[in-house]
Amino acid sequence: MRYLTVFEITNNPIQWELPAVGLVFIAVGFALIKIGRNWPAHRRVKPVGWGLVVFGLLFTCLTWYGTHSYYRKSTEAYRTGNYFVIEGVVEDFHPMPYEGHEDECFRVRNQRFCYSDFIIQPGFHQSASHGGPIREGLPVCIAYYDGQILRLAIRADSIPSKTERSAYAAAQEARWLQKNETDPLLDHMDLGFLFACVMIALCWNLDWQHYIRYWIRRVPPYSRLWELGFRIFFLASLIGSAYELVRRILAKSRSMEDYRQAFLDSLIWIGFFAVFDTFFRWEMSRRKKKDATDQAFH
Repeated sequence: MRYLTVFEITNNPIQWELPAVGLVFIAVGFALIKIGRNWPAHRRVKPVGWGLVVFGLLFTCLTWYGTHSYYRKSTEAYRTGNYFVIEGVVEDFHPMPYEGHEDECFRVRNQRFCYSDFIIQPGFHQSASHGGPIREGLPVCIAYYDGQILRLAIRADSIPSKTERSAYAAAQEARWLQKNETDPLLDHMDLGFLFACVMIALCWNLDWQHYIRYWIRRVPPYSRLWELGFRIFFLASLIGSAYELVRRILAKSRSMEDYRQAFLDSLIWIGFFAVFDTFFRWEMSRRKKKDATDQAFH
């Protein structure tokens, strides 16, 4: 019985996701540099901006070099035939959970393979929980090098259909969602976060003139259009978070202990907001006093 190739490294594009993270740092860095140039009161953010730009460049270059060199090394081994081939059935199959945290592993004869959708690697890495074809007892023929699956071929009469693979992946996703729904720790954290969102949005609406300064750095007065736009945004945030909180509360029955734990979790988010807002108010007050002092001297 012939084998059909379902994966070949030369058809697998290089993964750029990790190097692209550095571009985010670069973009934020240049934004801070621009803020420091345009607003003298924020000139201290310029060194931070340059630091982020340098870090982003180093991170992008190093991760791209590492990813590209590993990919090039593996593809070169495949093109030159410098690899091993093993044929047999999949044994000791350990599927990766849908959320990750563990590799998917299996053994063919005496050779063990492990991979994950969440790890950057040049070889085959599609887990069964995300639509991959590997199953226990599956007849396979594998070309590999340095632990990487360069080519995966499956016996033609045993290849899982696309429908079967999609159904398995959907079942694993549903299982993961159900686990999250029934996990009391996650439920407490979700409720706590939603309650914190409601309280923070309420603060935005009660003191909207102050919180506009979070987005608009210049001092008031502002145009009526800006004020109306932000007040609508603040009100929509309050209504949306309150609706979602009520919906989650009515979705299932909980004990008073559950609500107590959720409230304690909410204090963490509210505390972060309070600390940041206190610092922001202090910085505005300090800047106002400094401006008043400068005007007095002039």
